[in-house]
Amino acid sequence: MKPCLLLLTILISTLSFAQKNTEKKPLSIISDMTETLANQNIENYFYTNRTCLGETRIITLNDQKKCFTNGNFSEYYLFWQEDSTTYITKADNCGPFIKLKLSNNDLFDFFMENRQALENNSVKEYTVANPENAPTQRTKVYPCSHEFSFTTAMGTFTQKFKEFDVTNDSKQSNLNYEHNQQLKLIALDKMIDTVISETANKLRRQ
Repeated sequence: MKPCLLLLTILISTLSFAQKNTEKKPLSIISDMTETLANQNIENYFYTNRTCLGETRIITLNDQKKCFTNGNFSEYYLFWQEDSTTYITKADNCGPFIKLKLSNNDLFDFFMENRQALENNSVKEYTVANPENAPTQRTKVYPCSHEFSFTTAMGTFTQKFKEFDVTNDSKQSNLNYEHNQQLKLIALDKMIDTVISETANKLRRQ
C-alpha cells in the first residue's frame, strides 16, 4: 500500500505543479494587448470575457504540453480596427492566440454606432412575479457570465450579465425577459457568438 500511496502523491503533485506552471491569467494577457493597441494610437476597441464557474479543462498546447485549468475557465475575445479592417484575437487560461482578420466590419460598426446605448442600458436580473410563493426553479444550470469592456476616445465603460438573466427558463416567467432581449448589448453579444463560431477553427495559439 505504501508504494501505491507514494506513487499517487507524486502524481497529484506533478499535476498540481503542471497546472500551476501552465495556467495563465487571460485578463493580464488582454491588458497587455490593449496596451499595445494604445501604443499604436488605436483608441477604439472592446473585449468580452466569457467565464464559466467550475469548468476544468485539459488543453493540449502547440508544443504538445498540457495546460490544466483551475476550475473556472475564462475566454477573452478582443476586437479592434486597423486601416478600416476589423480584427479578433483571443486569450484563455492557457495563453494568447494570434490575431485574425474578420471578413467584414459589421460587428465593430455596430459597437461604434451604438456606443451610448451599450453604456447606458444594462441587463436586468431574472425577476418573477411571486418569488415568496413559488421560488425560481431553473430547468437548466447557467454557470457562465459575460463581461464587456468598451473603450473609445471618450473613455472606457463596462457591462456584465449572467446567462440565466437573459432567459425565460424557470417555473415562473422572467419579467425582464423582453427588456433584456431588446438591449443593444444582447444584440452585440449574439453577433459575437456568430463571430466566435465562424472563427473557432481559424484562431491559432501563439
